[in-house]
Amino acid sequence: MPGPTLFQRCLDELHLGDWTLFAMRYEATARYLSHELKKPEIASATVAENTFRRWAAGWQGTPQNPARIVLEKMLGHQCDRLFSPAPEPVSAKESAVRRRLQAVDWAVGRWPTSRLFAAAAEDTGTWELAGRNVLDGTAVAVQAHPATSEGIWTTVVPTSAEALHGFLRPARRGFLLGVEGHADPRVYVIDGCGLRRQQYPSGEPIAVPRAYELDDLTFGLVWSLVQFDDGLLADDLTLAEQQPLLDTYLALPRSAPGHMALPTLTSVAASWTGSAFCARYLRSHLEGRTETPVFWTREQTGEQASAWLFFQHKVEYLKELSGPRVFAIPEEEVARSGQYEKILLFLAVALMERWGSHVRVTARPEYTTVDGFALSRGDRVVVANWVRTDEVWAAETITRGAVLREYQQAFMDASEHNVMEGSGPEQRLRALAGYLSLPWAWLVQRCRDLGDVGVSALLRPRSRHLTVRALEETLRFVGAFSHRG
Repeated sequence: MPGPTLFQRCLDELHLGDWTLFAMRYEATARYLSHELKKPEIASATVAENTFRRWAAGWQGTPQNPARIVLEKMLGHQCDRLFSPAPEPVSAKESAVRRRLQAVDWAVGRWPTSRLFAAAAEDTGTWELAGRNVLDGTAVAVQAHPATSEGIWTTVVPTSAEALHGFLRPARRGFLLGVEGHADPRVYVIDGCGLRRQQYPSGEPIAVPRAYELDDLTFGLVWSLVQFDDGLLADDLTLAEQQPLLDTYLALPRSAPGHMALPTLTSVAASWTGSAFCARYLRSHLEGRTETPVFWTREQTGEQASAWLFFQHKVEYLKELSGPRVFAIPEEEVARSGQYEKILLFLAVALMERWGSHVRVTARPEYTTVDGFALSRGDRVVVANWVRTDEVWAAETITRGAVLREYQQAFMDASEHNVMEGSGPEQRLRALAGYLSLPWAWLVQRCRDLGDVGVSALLRPRSRHLTVRALEETLRFVGAFSHRG
């Protein structure tokens, strides 16, 4: 009697013998490949139950595309090997390592901007994170270990004290991943930097809050902060050296330097530079005014808006200059964003509400081209753009009556077409969550859980320009709301 195929053995090891579970993993892999290979036709690929049954019964051959490339990505073997007799079984230790890495691969592969690279028999791999339009993309080291949960804590048990010590020792960023289960795995994330600073005894069990489970909330935070961190660190010296140049620009009534003025900067560093300059420009041109200005904010996606959560100067600026704010976020942009990006956008708005800004959101697409501005009492408008511009920033102060009226009218029209109606922050944020199709009860509970334990052990910024304090305050702010509908 012929032995099992490698495909059959993979089903056993991954606990994917049920067609429903297999199809879910298959379809998630297809969506990831569609983004990775830029082939939208793959995104809808699925597997029929009778096809799965035939493969699982020991069928030998080579499936046609897209099944071939989906299976190879999903199971980590070439198709001609998958549907051939399986090789001799691997050792129990190697099999356990492989199952952990496959669980991690599935967990991080749920998002099209995330993928894992790892050797077949090694606990250590590389987690690649891709940006969309603002973030440059980066890669971080990861090491996976088995984990078990009880109550609000998860215990990660290192499989090798020597391997853990070797992983934590380098100065580069690395994440320790606790893997619980295989059929429906849960992955928990902890920043290795914190363990290294604590001089954690190698080999001892590591307690991780269950709130650090990798899901849309925690992935979005890791995805954005790590890319901001690496992008800023790459240009730290350049950013320090260019400050006299920014002082010169600040003395000008208007400026709009192109990216060729700062050609060596990463996209993240250029964004930080534009944001920092605009914050200084707004402060200087609104200084001494006693009335509260109104603001128009150009961010439309979580990738763009997440800078509010982490940039130190933006947090300080927001506390100093709070006031009514408008976002123009059309439905088409919402539809293009994944849940993790929508959560980042939601948290950025919640941060503003936390510091006293009454936020309005209009879905009307004709307002997406309006400049970012601050309107002060109707006698001047301070324009300060750094998001979605062809320049590093564009800043000027306008006092001409006709132009002022255009900005005033835009603010009034957007306020009348507000999808974020409500008498207070909770009511307005509920409305925003509904517009973004975010589950309110889940979101409040996850913010509460994460706010209670803090995020410093989950992810720790290394750049002096970043902070997580405002994020933690925002998580607690949202977590204090009622999760009931």
